[in-house]
Amino acid sequence: MIKLLAVGLWVCAVTLGSSYVMASINSAPGEETEPSYFEGLDYRKTENITIPMIKDSAIRGYILARFVYTIDGKAVSQLKVPPDPFILDEAFRRLYTTDGFDFDEPTRFDLSSLTNSIRDAVNARYSEDLVKEILVDQFDYIAKEDIRNGRPG
Repeated sequence: MIKLLAVGLWVCAVTLGSSYVMASINSAPGEETEPSYFEGLDYRKTENITIPMIKDSAIRGYILARFVYTIDGKAVSQLKVPPDPFILDEAFRRLYTTDGFDFDEPTRFDLSSLTNSIRDAVNARYSEDLVKEILVDQFDYIAKEDIRNGRPG
């Protein structure tokens, strides 16, 4: 019984000692790390947006899109108006006025050009580099015929 108690105390002492040593090593005052790109950034999702695609004065289908953007957490807490409405407005304007959208091959769309132009336009509205990056969370095209027939896209 005494041996078991001694072993238990020894295990506790070793555990506490190793925890103390690791905590003191990890909190060395001389080592400061550079903040990474993602430190302090918040990721936020916009609402879904539906954009009608018109060709020859008729609606040919709809683009369904949702975006994720990165923004400085401190800066966004001080904003009176969040960037979501501006991002959705710019996305709608860019996609609605798109010329040359291939309705037969809707998968071929320059998304990086789209997201970069949206980011630059939103930052221009705020007159500062507020939105760091815009990512595509959802981007689907549904032909008008598929909606009427009830078939999935």
